[in-house]
Amino acid sequence: MRGYIFLILTTLFVTLTGCENDDKTDPSVVGELDKQFILEAADDALFQVNAGQVVASRTTQDSIQKYGEEMTTDHTQAGKELQTLAAARKVQLPTTLSDERQQQLDSLSMQTGLGLDTLYLNQMVAVQGRVIRMMEIEGTSGKDTELKQWASNRLPIVRQFEERAKALRDSLRWRPGGPATRRSGDPAV
Repeated sequence: MRGYIFLILTTLFVTLTGCENDDKTDPSVVGELDKQFILEAADDALFQVNAGQVVASRTTQDSIQKYGEEMTTDHTQAGKELQTLAAARKVQLPTTLSDERQQQLDSLSMQTGLGLDTLYLNQMVAVQGRVIRMMEIEGTSGKDTELKQWASNRLPIVRQFEERAKALRDSLRWRPGGPATRRSGDPAV
């Protein structure tokens, strides 16, 4: 009886191991890490599109408006690419933001002026940093070759967006009337 159970367990192990290896050749079989990457990357792309639209229509800073428009354009395209990758893997992408991203978008939508610009750029630095980490993990630990390649190709673009967001954020701190020029105790203008 023990031999029979061992044979069943061995067969099950070999079968599951064989399914795991199929990730490399059959895009319709997706591992949990790869699936999670697709879902999180799609959520972040959708957030960046929506946040870019908000800031592009409401900021008074030309450089931030341009950045928001570029984020909208680039992440709309990235979202389409992810949709294609997800469909080939039979992963259903949500059409609305996650609760966390929706709360971030709602917070952004309530801001105006310098508050809008500052919050947006802080959000973009945080989001880009998270996306960079996700893409690095997918590139090294993912099992799906096509997803790994997509993440590797997008990584330099995301790094550039992060650096631009940091530079824009830093420029806000040093402009006249910006937060860094006020002394503590001075009223906000």
